[in-house]
Amino acid sequence: MSFAKEKYSATFREPSTLRAELTVKPDLLRVSLSVSLEAEEVAQALPALRRACEQLQRRAQERLGAEVTFRPRDVRFDRASQKKLSISEDDTAFVALEGWLETPLGAELDFWARGARVGSLVRTCQEAESDSRQSKKLPRFGFGAVEALVARPEAHREELLRRFVARVQETAAALGSAQAPLSVVECSPAGAVEQTPFSLEEVGLSLPISCQLGGAPSERRPGN
Repeated sequence: MSFAKEKYSATFREPSTLRAELTVKPDLLRVSLSVSLEAEEVAQALPALRRACEQLQRRAQERLGAEVTFRPRDVRFDRASQKKLSISEDDTAFVALEGWLETPLGAELDFWARGARVGSLVRTCQEAESDSRQSKKLPRFGFGAVEALVARPEAHREELLRRFVARVQETAAALGSAQAPLSVVECSPAGAVEQTPFSLEEVGLSLPISCQLGGAPSERRPGN
């Protein structure tokens, strides 16, 4: 956002992005995963990966004693050997599936209960990854870091917009004057609510908006 106090300036032409910000308590644990398998046929590999993910979901649910959801995101197909220039009947297929495991973090859980849930989820992932390396015929798992997030960040859009409007009004009042008041002359549509995980207790939400403040055009006297 661009500001100026000169009363002869009509509008400020270089808008910048302000972020309405809000810190809330996370209500979801999420861990990214990938699972892959080399098989003679693609038709064999994908169902096997699905079964492996469903088994992992049940395993995590039993250990955590809470609902666990698996959300597939993408699948990739390729030849197992990239060095061959031609495809033969002996070639095997490599199939990789990506997704997330998610489990809720209820508002009633204190820091210690949340920490215990993270530990249980991490341990489940470690065991699944270790077990998958016992044989090349098994689907192989890999996991990212566990993150504490907000399940529905868009539910906070109204509060973020309210905070943004209040911030713009405060800034206009501080930088404007009675002789040269500032007001909003242009605003772009707000983007999607973005979230940044800080800890088990805090997630930062922000709403980027490009906005311009300006003053009324100055009146010139005849002959000037």
